[in-house]
Amino acid sequence: MYYKNWLRSAFLLITFLLFTSFSAGDKFHSPATEEAHLPKGVQLTNKHSDLPSLKPLDSMMNRVIRNLRLEGATVALVKDEKLVYAKGFGYADKEGKVKVEPYHRFRIGSVSKLITAIAVLKLVDEGKITLDDYVFGERGILNGKPYDKVSNRNIYQIKVKHLLNHTAGWSLITYGDPMFIPHKIHKMDKVSYPIEFDDVVKFVLTRHLPYRPGTRFDYSNFGYCLLGSVIEKVTGDDYEEWVIDHILAPNGVKNMAIAGNFEKDRLRNEVKYYDYSVDNQQLSFTGSGKMAYKPYGADDVTMLGPAGGWVANSVDLMRVLVMVDGYSKRYKDILSADLIKKMTGGVGGINQPLGWRSVRGEHWWRTGTLSGTSALLTRDEKGYSWVVVSNTTPRRGSFPSTSRWAIREAIKQIKNWPSHNLFDVAE
Repeated sequence: MYYKNWLRSAFLLITFLLFTSFSAGDKFHSPATEEAHLPKGVQLTNKHSDLPSLKPLDSMMNRVIRNLRLEGATVALVKDEKLVYAKGFGYADKEGKVKVEPYHRFRIGSVSKLITAIAVLKLVDEGKITLDDYVFGERGILNGKPYDKVSNRNIYQIKVKHLLNHTAGWSLITYGDPMFIPHKIHKMDKVSYPIEFDDVVKFVLTRHLPYRPGTRFDYSNFGYCLLGSVIEKVTGDDYEEWVIDHILAPNGVKNMAIAGNFEKDRLRNEVKYYDYSVDNQQLSFTGSGKMAYKPYGADDVTMLGPAGGWVANSVDLMRVLVMVDGYSKRYKDILSADLIKKMTGGVGGINQPLGWRSVRGEHWWRTGTLSGTSALLTRDEKGYSWVVVSNTTPRRGSFPSTSRWAIREAIKQIKNWPSHNLFDVAE
């Protein structure tokens, strides 16, 4: 009798242990359950996305790093407006052996234009301005100095929408990109260093306007820098401060700022930049007469602010994207449906998108390039959105096409997506 009771007890104990072990094992291997208990307000690290089901993303990004010979990169991916993946690869600081984590910040180049476009369109939504408002002249937003010296009266026909879709009438063929020719401005207009944005404005407005506004697309960093001035004039606030206070901070974006120009100006958690192109030395924008390593001191990145000067981490870039992705199941867009449509479909005449670099159906994307910066922000098909940013100008290969291919191939290979939303976790 005693022996039978002992066997029964042993059997029940073994059954209990096997059941609890199986349950615990299931819990450990399930990404959804594993992540469900993460505390909120933490600094995301690579370990938060280190899940077996997401290994294809790791694998494909490592291929990008190797193929393009990038020092470092950051990646974040959203599925159905939930942040399911955020990871760093390679080095944030090669010399210091600091590895990239999701909280590291990168210069994002012309992805900054999307930020500025959102800010302008928010003012349109609020009735502060319209897309058809004139920019210059007595009836324009920007009047008085330094906007009062105009050589071609067609400049008075430039509207806000023309700045947003690069159809204001300027051409890079004439003098090059005015945001990157300080020495030419110094020589031709006899102005002293450092060249200020007001000097650039005078240089441009006192010269020929090649095309009638609204008739021809010609990419313009200068036009987006002017939009920064439009925002300042309309709001009475500094461009960076207004965007942070009214666009970014209210939507949980806490780690974006305008970049500095030199290595000593790096922000907290900002990466170092590497340029392996052949022409990675250039005369310093400061007028010192010395050659500068292009990521630090060749160009005035701070002045480029509204067109290309923002610094951000990958998580915050995805927070920005879900503000204007046309979906509202989880996060309501901060712009009206009409303006989202205009952002992607264009407005009148040449229907170029506003802020986005290109739109093809459900696939919208924005590239960004500076010396030491390569970026691609994508609102893709079937509910996927993602960003890849590197701190390297590669010597060879195409960063946008290689990155796009890699992420899409990884998505095809992933069979089970975690149900967590890292937006709810990240500080």
